[in-house]
Amino acid sequence: MRKLFYLAVFGALQLLAAGATAARAEPVQIKPSLLRLNGNLEVPPGKTASDGVVIIVHGTLSWYGQETIAALQKNLKSHGVGSLAITLSLGVDDRHRARACDVVHDYALAGAKREVGLWIEWLKGQRARHVDLLGFSRGGAQVAAFAPEFQFPDVRKIVLLAPAFATSLEQAEIYKRAFGHDLAPEIAEARKNPLARRTVDFLTCKQAPVLNATFLDGYGEMPPSLAARTGHPTLVIVAGKDEVVPDLAQRLPSSVKPAVIDGADHFFQDLYGEDAADVIAKFLAASTLP
Repeated sequence: MRKLFYLAVFGALQLLAAGATAARAEPVQIKPSLLRLNGNLEVPPGKTASDGVVIIVHGTLSWYGQETIAALQKNLKSHGVGSLAITLSLGVDDRHRARACDVVHDYALAGAKREVGLWIEWLKGQRARHVDLLGFSRGGAQVAAFAPEFQFPDVRKIVLLAPAFATSLEQAEIYKRAFGHDLAPEIAEARKNPLARRTVDFLTCKQAPVLNATFLDGYGEMPPSLAARTGHPTLVIVAGKDEVVPDLAQRLPSSVKPAVIDGADHFFQDLYGEDAADVIAKFLAASTLP
C-alpha cells in the first residue's frame, strides 16, 4: 500500500529526516487512490515524526486549518508533542477548506475510519514510535466510534476533546432546533432508497444535495457510552461552558472521569486552549498502556 503514497510538501522530506532539530510546521499530502488527502504536521524543536505523533481529527465539515485545530497544534508543540492534523476528504479531492454545502455529500463514517488508517500507515512509514488519536467535537465522537478497530500498537491512546456525542433522541432535538422541522420524516424518506440523492437540510447545511445513505450515516447514533468502549487508555476533555455539547460531563458513563476545563466554551478559545493542551500532553506522556 505504501508504494501508492507520495509526500508533497515544502521541504518535508528534510523535516522527517533523522536529526532534524528545528521546530517545523509542514503541509503533507498522500494519494492512496483517486483522492488526495491533506494534513499538517507540527514537529517540536529537536524532534522528528519518529518520536511519536498524535493524529488530530476535526469537527463537522471542518478541516485542519480551523482555528481550534490550528491553535491546538501550536499549543501541543510548545509542550513537546508532535501532531498531524488531517483533513478528511468527505468525498472531495485535495480539500483545503471547510466542506462546501453545495457539493454532493456522498461519504460515510467508514470512509473517515479508512482515511485515518491510511495516515497511521503513513506515520508508520516515517518510523513513528507511537501514534495516538485525538478527535475534536464531531471528530471526537467519530474517533470514539472507530477506535476499537485500531488496536495497539498501531494506536496507543485516545483523546476526545469536547466530543459531540448524541443519542438518536438528541440527534432529533438538535435537528429540530437547527432547521425548524422534524428529523424522523427525513430519516424515513432516506430509508426508502439509500442510493438516491435529494436536497435536504443536513448537519450544518441548509438544503444541500445529499445521498440518502450519507444522510442516514450522518444521523447515526453516537452515544456518550462510546467513551467507555474505545479499547484504549482514553482521556475525555469537557469544556465547562460548552454551548454545543452541554452537560457532557454528566452524560458520560460513570466509569469515565473527564478532565473539565472550567470556563472554556466548545472551541477552547484563548488561554483555555493552552489549558487543554497541557492536560493532553500530561496524559500522552504518562506510561499507561493498553
